[in-house]
Amino acid sequence: MGCNHSRLWEGVGMSNVTAYGKDFAFLRNLAQEKVTRLCIYGCGVNGEVISKFLESCGKNIEFFVDKQAECREFTVLGRRVISPAAFFEKQQNIKIIVSPDNQEPVVSFLLENGIDEKRIICPFKKVEKNIRLLSEDYSPQDYLNTIDRHSELSEPDMPEVTVFTILYNTPGWMLCRAIESILDQSYKKLKYLIIDNGSTDASENIIRQYASADNRIQYIRLKQNVPWTNRELLLALKENIDTRYVAMLDSDDYYEKSFLQKAISILKRDDSDIVQVNTLTYAHDGFRYSYFAHYLGEDLCIQESEKERYLMLRILNVPVWGKLYKGELFKNLIDKMLSCETEYERDRNFCLDISWMTYMALAGSRASMCDDILHIRTWRAGSSEHSDNYGSKWLSSMVWSFEHLCKRNVKYEDSIVYEEAALMWLFSLPRDEYSLPAFRSGDLENRAVKEFLKRPVCDRYRGSGNV
Repeated sequence: MGCNHSRLWEGVGMSNVTAYGKDFAFLRNLAQEKVTRLCIYGCGVNGEVISKFLESCGKNIEFFVDKQAECREFTVLGRRVISPAAFFEKQQNIKIIVSPDNQEPVVSFLLENGIDEKRIICPFKKVEKNIRLLSEDYSPQDYLNTIDRHSELSEPDMPEVTVFTILYNTPGWMLCRAIESILDQSYKKLKYLIIDNGSTDASENIIRQYASADNRIQYIRLKQNVPWTNRELLLALKENIDTRYVAMLDSDDYYEKSFLQKAISILKRDDSDIVQVNTLTYAHDGFRYSYFAHYLGEDLCIQESEKERYLMLRILNVPVWGKLYKGELFKNLIDKMLSCETEYERDRNFCLDISWMTYMALAGSRASMCDDILHIRTWRAGSSEHSDNYGSKWLSSMVWSFEHLCKRNVKYEDSIVYEEAALMWLFSLPRDEYSLPAFRSGDLENRAVKEFLKRPVCDRYRGSGNV
């Protein structure tokens, strides 16, 4: 049963965020307009995802428009790319889909160059969302003082779901927000496993204050910071997760109160192995613009090859948080990792959440997608459960995921969006402190890693001498 509280979150420390996400319901309807000729402005990952999704709905675009075509000729997904100048010169009777989610500058540019507004298509859904931001001096007592009473879990209320968090040096108010979001879930039959990965800040004191007030919290502290693939950490998960369902939460993120209630209801209804809710990501201190992952227009249950397609389009794969898993599926992942012969093999193959999400998505039979935004994710500098920045481990993990997909007879041309999205995440985010010289030689000796490093998105790192 946990704690009862006299006040609610609503209206307390809330801030409004505007976010844009790809509107797949809109794109499905657009594909049904048989007479419409389409092209896409922008050949980044958004443009590729939109093109592949339209193709899967029976609609092909004719070409891409991108500034990169001003200095070189190239194709994307088998479609030619022309420059904006070439497009303006032709003035074809064709509608142009704006692919960057930061769409306003592109729309203004097109209008200034004489493109009729009726020919411009913005395939994004706009969402206004209140997120919880607390003051930096916020403390657990601000929350715990609202507790009316505390009671032990009775037998009928034994936990059905374990939520776990692995943390390392998280800003105090963010950690408080994450913990409170679990304690305040409308679904009460839960256990909250918190693994402190050797934090050197005030995290331990914060966690122990909450744990002393709510017996659903199980706290494990590791003496030193280790990769999440570390055997001791994996055994801590294996030995302390025995519930029917499992969910994960990053220590600077939080769930809406109805997350577990909604996700468990969908999982039972669809008999799915995974339920993904919608995620809104907001930028802390201007780290990056806000966005949310998808808008499908309805809740979906996907299976078989559909599951693989949604995985490759980065709809099912982002992020590994914001999901509820059947406990057996998650425990099989841990066993798979523990079966690796060496620490290096385990670290190389599974250090990135993309790889374990790929494994679980392909190992399960069904996955359900919930359109409700129930997971709030924070973009901020230094967000990690582990202190090293070996980018080659992450790259190797991406390669493992890609090869795992290929074993399912996924055609190479169908997987390009998956590859490019992963590489852009790795090499395009602001991460000034890391570079290829820090890469491990064993990773760079991998043939597939070498091939990935030849992709254009990796160009900025070629000068290190390691490629």
